[in-house]
Amino acid sequence: MITGAPLRAILFDVGGPIVDERPDYLNSSVVVRQLIQEELGRDVSEQEIEEARQQAIVSWSPSFTKSVLWYFLKPNVVKTQELYDEAIKQIFTHRDDVTLMEGIEEIIPKLAVDYKLALAGNQPEFMKGKLVRTGLLEHFSSTVLSVDLGIQKPDSRFFLEICDRIDTPPENCCMIGDRLDNDIYPANVLGMRTIWVQIGPHAVQHPRIPEDVPDAIVEHMLDVHKIIREWEIGEG
Repeated sequence: MITGAPLRAILFDVGGPIVDERPDYLNSSVVVRQLIQEELGRDVSEQEIEEARQQAIVSWSPSFTKSVLWYFLKPNVVKTQELYDEAIKQIFTHRDDVTLMEGIEEIIPKLAVDYKLALAGNQPEFMKGKLVRTGLLEHFSSTVLSVDLGIQKPDSRFFLEICDRIDTPPENCCMIGDRLDNDIYPANVLGMRTIWVQIGPHAVQHPRIPEDVPDAIVEHMLDVHKIIREWEIGEG
C-alpha cells in the first residue's frame, strides 16, 4: 500500500513477473494426472484435473498442485506430500531452460540502477540454476527462494526475512507478483507497495477484502517500469 515512504527496493515473484509459466501449465497437468492415475489405479480425465485446479484457485489454496493432489488422495497426508514432491521435481526439471516474460530482460537492468532487487518466489532449488543461466540474477541483491528460507508465501515471515537480507524496511519495498493471495495480500499488510501482474491461472482472482487490492495492475511487464517512474514523479 502506497505510503509516504520512498521506494528503495523491489521484490519479484519468480513465476509470472520473471518466468512465463504458461508454457509449462499443460505439462504440469499431465504430470499431476499421471501420478494420480498411477496411485488410484484408474483413469482420471483432464476435465477432472482442471475442475480440481480451478477449485484450488478460487479457494485461494497456496499451492494448486498440492491442492489438486489432495482433492484426489485425501485423507492420505503422507501420500499427498510424497506425490507433491515428485510432481514438483518433474514439473521443474522437464526442460533445462525457462521462458522469460516479455520485457523482463529490459526492465531488470534499468530498475537495478536505482533500486535493490530481490527474488521472492516459492520455487524449488531446481529453478535457481535456470535463473542463473539467464544472467538476470547478477542484478539482484538477494536471490534466496522459499526452499532456502524454509518458509513459503503467504507467510509474512517470508517477506520480512527478505527485507532483512536487503536491509530495507517493508514500507520502502514494492512486491510484484501474479497472485493476490500469495503476493499482494501479505505484502500489503506489511506496508509494501504492490503491483499485480494479472496473467496466468490466478488472473481470475478477485479481492476478498481491501487488503487484497494492489496499488497497480499490469498485464505486461514493460508497464511496471512506467508505473514506478510515475510513483517517482509523484514523490518528487
